[in-house]
Amino acid sequence: MAYFDNQNICSISCRKFPTSLRVQRNATGNLIGLEGVSPLILDWLSLRYQFNYSVLDINAPPRPFQRLEAAGPNNPGSISYAVSGECDVILAVIKPTSDRLRRLELVHPWFYTPIAFLIPIPEVSQNNVDAVIKPFQLWVWIMFIVATASVILSLLYFNWFLKNKIQLTSDNGKTTESSPIPKSESIYMYIAGTLLNQGGYISSKLTPIRLVVGAWCLLTLVLLNVYNGILISYVTATRQARPLINSVDDVLYDPNILLVLTKGLAADVVFSSAEKGSYKVMGDKLRSYPKSRCNSTQQCVDLVQSTPHRHVYLDGEVILKSAIQMDYKKTGQCKMTIAARASEGSGIGWGLAKNSPYLEIFNRGTLELFETGLISLWSNWFEPNARPCWNNNNDNRKAKSNKKPLVRLSLSNLTGAFVVLAVGFLVSTLAFVIERIVYQRKKNQTRGINIK
Repeated sequence: MAYFDNQNICSISCRKFPTSLRVQRNATGNLIGLEGVSPLILDWLSLRYQFNYSVLDINAPPRPFQRLEAAGPNNPGSISYAVSGECDVILAVIKPTSDRLRRLELVHPWFYTPIAFLIPIPEVSQNNVDAVIKPFQLWVWIMFIVATASVILSLLYFNWFLKNKIQLTSDNGKTTESSPIPKSESIYMYIAGTLLNQGGYISSKLTPIRLVVGAWCLLTLVLLNVYNGILISYVTATRQARPLINSVDDVLYDPNILLVLTKGLAADVVFSSAEKGSYKVMGDKLRSYPKSRCNSTQQCVDLVQSTPHRHVYLDGEVILKSAIQMDYKKTGQCKMTIAARASEGSGIGWGLAKNSPYLEIFNRGTLELFETGLISLWSNWFEPNARPCWNNNNDNRKAKSNKKPLVRLSLSNLTGAFVVLAVGFLVSTLAFVIERIVYQRKKNQTRGINIK
């Protein structure tokens, strides 16, 4: 049994890390309490191994906020207190880096959180004018245009070829019951009529022409029904705009995406020191943007919410969920969401002074807590609740009990339908005007001939 008497423990992390540690202060800024998983683990260890401890408040106002690493002569960093022997344990979640491993002994990790990005929530797109072209992808439209042109050219060719053939047959004194497409029946108007679901008529009974017309009718029957079905879903659905990013590659290679993270934390250290690979690309992106390193989580959140939306905030998922929770409590609106996990994250835990005699005891106690399930239980107690903006099932595993609420349709949902109607009306009006112009011109030409 090991006994510890009045050990000074640096219990204030470089920031208030949700789940792990939350600091409670009074109006004057004095420390009045700690809550979170870390204080519970420390209390359990003190009872299990019968030692006392005291807290060294290194962030008490008006002292500058202490991060893990040094940030100037008046800010030596939390690690320096352990290195100098002023305390034995840093009660902070510390991600291992080469420099930290050189200066500290790290307790067996007890906390795991994926690394992800905080992005502005995609806005609801009420303007669905693009529903006219959205039912089909680009290549479908291209092939549809090619098919339309092929049918027109085929009909024109067969009509010309068969007309010459029939003319040649008539010259030889033979008669035929079939005839090509007469001049009164326009191939172009037939194609346009069938495309607009208005129908059309080709009177020719010649087999080549009937085969082409039959194939075209089958094609338009299928495509028009498919198009109309998908179009209805587009003009009646409330859709969200495309997320700012869908994957880490969007952050790495899209010059319009600006990466931000909290200054001096593990991600900043790792990216800034990387010499190759995707981490170096991240580091170059950080160096190219002067506002990429925030002094606090709130500063990064403000950048994410700034317009135009270009910023994405990289951090542990639990930090991002806490930011979403706080913003929702403040505004009552869901303005942010989590996207594109960068990694599953490595284990993080406390730090002890190098060659600390207490490392074995703390490791053993942490493993016992893991085996009994107490750490998982405590983590659930203090896990930030980001609902309704984001929940743990947002990773494409939706609970079956969660039913989608019914949404009442409004005129904004039918914008696309009115646009389709307006376009059709304009096209019809234009066709009518052209017909009147052509008719009037032919009428004038006929009148001039009669006068002569």
